[in-house]
Amino acid sequence: MLYQVTSSSEMNGLDKHVLSFYWDDFQPHLLFFDLVTRKVDHLSLERLALEVGDGRTCVGRFDEDRYVPCPSARNVGRITSCRECMAPWIPVQSCIFEPQCSGDRCDHPEFCQRQHYVYLASFSNMIKVGMTSVGRLRERAIEQGADAVRPLFICRDRREARELEKETSRRFKIPQEVRAPRIASTWTSPPSRSSIEHVQDHYIRKIGRWREPLNEGLVFLDRYPIRELPRTAPRPVVTAGTHRGEVMGIKGRYMIFRDEGGTSRLLDLSDLPSRSICVLD
Repeated sequence: MLYQVTSSSEMNGLDKHVLSFYWDDFQPHLLFFDLVTRKVDHLSLERLALEVGDGRTCVGRFDEDRYVPCPSARNVGRITSCRECMAPWIPVQSCIFEPQCSGDRCDHPEFCQRQHYVYLASFSNMIKVGMTSVGRLRERAIEQGADAVRPLFICRDRREARELEKETSRRFKIPQEVRAPRIASTWTSPPSRSSIEHVQDHYIRKIGRWREPLNEGLVFLDRYPIRELPRTAPRPVVTAGTHRGEVMGIKGRYMIFRDEGGTSRLLDLSDLPSRSICVLD
């Protein structure tokens, strides 16, 4: 269940357009374009005092090191770039989630033809299967807030990896996504390494009877910037609206914060790109 902190149908002064939320190792970054100064900058995530708009417009693109705003300021949805701005690096937007070819039909080797891993990621004693390019395994696991990750199979391209990910999920009843409330329910205490290893080894043995997995070790991810664990599972807030509180930490997509009433909450930082915001005093 989502909780609306504050909402308004007419919010003024939203002078920053959020471009991306990303991790550099265990350091999170929120990148925005200042609509007044016309400059790109990073927003401090040490404090939370934001007003977030409801509308979403294309985040534009970077041409080498130069930021180019969307010339049409098109409205967007789940994908934060419009087709025109995304075309230089991926011509077909649907291929982000479901690859349509192996790069032979779109002739886009930078995106489609890279080697990919199918991997197992742990969230405390829960596990999921996913896929990502070989060079982004650790980065992708951190983006998701995983406590550990292990490469399972290596694939020649993105399409093969997606098909193998789905088949692994189907055969062994491993989810391809773990929902925020389930993940957040584990954040009241540090994850147990022994439990994570036990669950991972259990699935590796089962999968190994079907297909030989990679002989790769389990990588633990335990340096997220979390100052304080919540006493009870934090509850998500609706992104649009006004948010104030004490930042307790950031893990994966979520900022954990204590609101003005003392209740621990979750703000999905990955839902900010394409929205306009205002930093409050």
